[in-house]
Amino acid sequence: MRIPPALVLFAFFSLLCSCSGGDTGEVVRPDVPGKGVMAKRTLLVYMMAENSLSSYASSDLLEITKAAVSVPSDCRLFVYVDDVSHPYLTQFFCNSEGEGSCMTYIPFENDVCSSDITVFSDLLDYILDDYPTEVLDLVMWSHGNGWLRAPLKSSPQRSIGIDNGKNTYSNSITRTIEIEELAEVLKKLPARVDRILFDACFMQCAEVAYALRGVADWIIASPAEIPADGAPYETVAPAFFSTDGPDVIMDSYLRAYEHSSSGVVLSAIKPAAMIALADATSYYVNKYFPRDKKREYIDAFAYLPGGAERYTCYYDANAVMSKYLTDEEFALWRNELDKAVVYTVSSGAWYSGVIGRFLSYDVSSGCGMSMYMPQEGDLNIDFNRDFATTEWYYAAGWKLAGW
Repeated sequence: MRIPPALVLFAFFSLLCSCSGGDTGEVVRPDVPGKGVMAKRTLLVYMMAENSLSSYASSDLLEITKAAVSVPSDCRLFVYVDDVSHPYLTQFFCNSEGEGSCMTYIPFENDVCSSDITVFSDLLDYILDDYPTEVLDLVMWSHGNGWLRAPLKSSPQRSIGIDNGKNTYSNSITRTIEIEELAEVLKKLPARVDRILFDACFMQCAEVAYALRGVADWIIASPAEIPADGAPYETVAPAFFSTDGPDVIMDSYLRAYEHSSSGVVLSAIKPAAMIALADATSYYVNKYFPRDKKREYIDAFAYLPGGAERYTCYYDANAVMSKYLTDEEFALWRNELDKAVVYTVSSGAWYSGVIGRFLSYDVSSGCGMSMYMPQEGDLNIDFNRDFATTEWYYAAGWKLAGW
């Protein structure tokens, strides 16, 4: 698993100069906690980019390089990249001269499938064994489908990440990281997981957030598609170190698209609050959405409308519940939703590559979190069956409602 120390040392000397911008070959001291020293906070950006997003990983790395000077002296910033070349791990830091620098490691002797949970777990062990930290922040970077199968109607499901196993730009899938697998790995870490940013499409859904309850303090993600450029890491990476909570991170992300032809919707969820939200949802699911009471949600705000032939709609949770509950019932349910979905930002519109047009965020009914609504009909058979394997399906009352 680990490479010989000489190879790591070679990587250190060869890349330190390029990261710091110098040309003298002189080595400057990293102004960060050394090996074996406990850091206050560590940010790991985990890029599963052996797919059509590979070139965007390169541009994001350039942004992160600029952010290196913002890493505090008691923190660490690691970036793992698996694109169309051999996977590598780079630590970015501000050196003793006040310049951005880096050192790079090769954590795996052979090429690996980085969208395999075993590889992700091994990398965390590789880092945290030698570079312990009190708090861990994560960015999970790749393609995503939320709770849906990826690709549609094929295994696995509730997953993030594509690694085609060919070192090409293809989106063919060999393996993905399933959310329940991710939860099990993160539960066992020696560090507290604070914030998880899913820099991937469709990941902010009730099904994913509930599966991650008790794992992280915050989930930052989009219920919709995000631009291929993703987060502006030059400002987003420093925000992880300069503030607690999700607000500054999300505001930094949004600003990059305020004057862009692309757009983004983001929300912040407290996963622990999803337990009470599931309890509240269960009561109304059994009252308003039992299987013998036919419902059509076509006019409810969704993050992928009109996509029934390829995808089920990612309905906004607030939009559906506000449509069918009484005002008093909705107020009680919304109280629990507000404890879970704490902060939402939107550029107003975003481009959907799936259906090929711009979509607008419904400020009046949207909350920034999607959830699946089971329905009758041939197009929904596979979706309903897959949905029944989620933990949210049971917790939110859909099993009791006959679905």
